[in-house]
Amino acid sequence: MEANPGEDWVPQQPRRRRDRRADHQITSWEHCFNDNCNEHRWEKVDAGYYARQVGERGELSKIERREYKKRRAVRTRLGGAGSEKTIPDVESLEGKISDLRSQLNRTEQIIVKKDNDLERLDKEKEKLQQAHN
Repeated sequence: MEANPGEDWVPQQPRRRRDRRADHQITSWEHCFNDNCNEHRWEKVDAGYYARQVGERGELSKIERREYKKRRAVRTRLGGAGSEKTIPDVESLEGKISDLRSQLNRTEQIIVKKDNDLERLDKEKEKLQQAHN
């Protein structure tokens, strides 16, 4: 039997490249300089500033400063320095729950109104179609 070099050679399948990860998955919030980045927004708000490549820290917007204060007010430290245990501020949480319930009620009213508008428009559409036929 003669040897045929490369007879049993099979081409290798090309290796599949790993999918690239988005920048926000490999950078921490301190190295994310996009103030509008939703992935790192809350870390920036919790820290109280936007990271900058060079120079001073960037200021939060008015709304985010308000949120920063709310988020800090919800937690109160227990024990000495370095303790990570927190207890919730019950009054603050009750206020937030009340705000969410009122938002839910307003949203429900809007949905009911829009649903009534849709029913009215459907009836008008049917009348127009019947008149056209």
